Amino acid sequence: MMKALNFPFREKIATYDPGRQEGKYASRIQGQQTDVEQILARLLEDGVLDRVDVIPWSDDEQRRILLKYFGNADIELKDFSGAPIYQYLYALDSCASDYVLHVDSDMLFYRKGGGSWIHEGLRMLQQHPEVIVTTPQGGPPQARNWLERLLGRSFASTPQEPWGIATFTSTRYFLMDMVKLRACLPLQQSRPGEPLENSLSHTFAQRGYVRWSMTGHEHWAIHPWRHDENYIRYLDDLIWAVEQGIYPFKRTGYRWDMRTEGSLINEWLKVLRAHGRSV
Repeated sequence: MMKALNFPFREKIATYDPGRQEGKYASRIQGQQTDVEQILARLLEDGVLDRVDVIPWSDDEQRRILLKYFGNADIELKDFSGAPIYQYLYALDSCASDYVLHVDSDMLFYRKGGGSWIHEGLRMLQQHPEVIVTTPQGGPPQARNWLERLLGRSFASTPQEPWGIATFTSTRYFLMDMVKLRACLPLQQSRPGEPLENSLSHTFAQRGYVRWSMTGHEHWAIHPWRHDENYIRYLDDLIWAVEQGIYPFKRTGYRWDMRTEGSLINEWLKVLRAHGRSV
């Protein structure tokens, strides 16, 4: 991930929650806490990370964070599906910079050439007062209709502008202007128990802020839809494919999701084999 992002970060922090998984996350494949902690220690020793923060679960800290960001200490710590709310906000709150890049640890990124989308994303945040979040393109090109699937190539026109407005801000990955975020507080929920990303998107819209996303494919991000056995088994090869800009043009699901469950892994294995990987 760090190689693909290619940016001289002021500080690289991993925020780790060793607590019990809930909701949809409880059924996912999970590693042992000792293994995770050993990996984090090795990343610190190798200089990949500068700091590891462990989520505190004291009542006082939970209350402080929820009051600061929602103005309400009774907000649920996790959403209806078990996804984090308090944990995300604690991680953001622990960062000292005016600009924060957040990525979930399972995100994969591609970059073309030697640049970094983060430089351009920062410039957009600084030059456009209404832009609060910037992101790279969500996923590589994908066949959109039967003709593109048949011929194996895209007929989409070249975007006229390098950035476009996106109406939703996912918590999977974002480059955020923290000064503008603080100006948005308190965050507003559109409905109780909703994911944090819904609250962020709703609040940004109410305050007149937008997310800008890259429209081209020089930089893109993709996220595993399931952390299933296929994903774990072929993870090294999948990382290699993304970093090389290799992907199945004809594939299932949303453009920004990597589908590996069941027979869908074959979409990725086919292109991996075509590029010499023994899978």
